[in-house]
Amino acid sequence: MQLLYLTQSGPTLPSVRFRVAPFVVAARAAGIDAEYRVIPKGSLKRIPFFLGLPRADVLVLQKKLLNPFDLILAARAGQRFVYDFDDAVWTSHPNVQDAARREKESRRQAPRFAAVCRRADLVIAGNVFLADKARAYNDRVEILPTPLDTDTYLPDPDKRAHGLPVVGWMGTACNQFFLPDLFAALAPLAERMRLSVISDEPYTDHGAAFEKWSAGRELAQLQAMDIGLMPLSDDEYTRGKCGFKLLQYMACGAVPVASDVGFNREIVEHGRTGFLVRTPDEWREAVASLLDDPDRRTAMAAEARRTVVERFSLAASARRLFTILGLTET
Repeated sequence: MQLLYLTQSGPTLPSVRFRVAPFVVAARAAGIDAEYRVIPKGSLKRIPFFLGLPRADVLVLQKKLLNPFDLILAARAGQRFVYDFDDAVWTSHPNVQDAARREKESRRQAPRFAAVCRRADLVIAGNVFLADKARAYNDRVEILPTPLDTDTYLPDPDKRAHGLPVVGWMGTACNQFFLPDLFAALAPLAERMRLSVISDEPYTDHGAAFEKWSAGRELAQLQAMDIGLMPLSDDEYTRGKCGFKLLQYMACGAVPVASDVGFNREIVEHGRTGFLVRTPDEWREAVASLLDDPDRRTAMAAEARRTVVERFSLAASARRLFTILGLTET
């Protein structure tokens, strides 16, 4: 059996790192011929790329929305054509404030999303909200949350308390948009914690210590956190988020404090594996309660880790994916 993924970027893109590359490795281990190829930018490069694709039993287009002609060319390379997505790809990121730009992007993206869903033999969505959107155009929709390799993402067994607890945020620069209001709310706790930002672009406001993200350092950067933050607005885009950052925090021993939005509610059990909050006061109270009670923080971190292993492990997700793709027996 041949499984071919088409992606919009290379291995540093989170959706490729966690929703494509691990499944390719797992497929090969299961005896399935699998690979992924990056769709080139520019129409003059894309046409020969699509025409040169090998014929695959299953071709999975991951997240990318193609123009009508490119979609036809891509779909023909698979005996079975599957669309996989883990974001609200039909709308704009909330950091796009210009209304005219948002409208322009929506006019372009929404019809492409509808077209790829209609064209697909199967749609795989990262959460319930995304799946419901896809079902408006296709009845054949499966939900598969983005998995995490919990054999790699582990708490640091030698971690010891060193001074103040670390309250951290990890994310790409476009999502730093969510930080100023949150960090302002946490400012009264400044003397009781170390505030950390891990990102691809610097962020040092509100006294945050910045460290540049790197694939080689990511695990250690996560393991250093005692509390992991995931602030989001409540809108069409964020309701499509699949909460992967929460899974990373939880797997590595950090208690998550997250916006009470979308799929976050299906990952975090409030008061047991983390906290779901809405207002600035709730953010501050949740973080303060964890800073004040190390024993509770330790107990919640253990429960959070257990949840990720039981519900979001890579091994279980790979078995389910290969079954719904028809690559293995049930």
